[in-house]
Amino acid sequence: MAEIQELLQIAKRAASEAEAVILSHFEKGISVEWKPDNTPVTIADKGAEEKLRQVIEKETPEFGIVGEEFGIEKPDAEYKWIFDPIDGTKSFIRGVPLFGTLIGLYRNDEPLVGIVNLPAQKHMLYAGKGLGAFVDGNQVHVSKVSQMKQGLALSGTVNTFESEGYASSFERYRKSASLYRGWGDCYGYFLVATGRAEAMVDPTVSLWDVAAFPAIFAEAGGKFSLLNGETKIFNPDGTPSHPIHEGYTSVATNSLVHAEVLECFQ
Repeated sequence: MAEIQELLQIAKRAASEAEAVILSHFEKGISVEWKPDNTPVTIADKGAEEKLRQVIEKETPEFGIVGEEFGIEKPDAEYKWIFDPIDGTKSFIRGVPLFGTLIGLYRNDEPLVGIVNLPAQKHMLYAGKGLGAFVDGNQVHVSKVSQMKQGLALSGTVNTFESEGYASSFERYRKSASLYRGWGDCYGYFLVATGRAEAMVDPTVSLWDVAAFPAIFAEAGGKFSLLNGETKIFNPDGTPSHPIHEGYTSVATNSLVHAEVLECFQ
């Protein structure tokens, strides 16, 4: 337990140092590059990941790293950090504050630590295995809503559901809820983990987009899985269970509505 607490503190410090880099560029009119997969990247993304790696490599030099911008180091390590320096870069470049930094830590397939840091909102959601989930020092829990007809459903862009063949499934999901909003990326997961919404769904995500969430939702009393119901994102030997770039799907709920949400996508 002490080890996880120490590792969580390292992750929080790394997120805070990356936050300073990100905010130094936010709403500053910086230039945007477009990757081959048509996603944007900026000097803020790259600088934040460099800072994350700097802190983590100093504190845990034997651990592996998987980062969105600078790839994989020590892929055979028992412990692995997974970073998304800015989840929601499309929001970031438009001055919309619904972006954040994601950090996950695994021992082989076991999630140990998860962080969602929202720099522009000055909120950090963090969890360590067996320690609970917290926002800015206050413990948080998922909601107790037991049916989606009373719930708030969230997702990323509707276009992706359509392009991935989930158009009718998405319609069922949206109509199952009392209220639907498109507050996507890490902010949507933040809302579910803190009891403000009941479900968040993404039809296509990369490893770094979701690695923080299994630990967070386990500690907040919720549930995380892929759309097919799988609850692990790594194999027992610590290798990713799917292609790391856009090889995953994700569903995060308050647990009580999880089966109902999955049923929409069957």
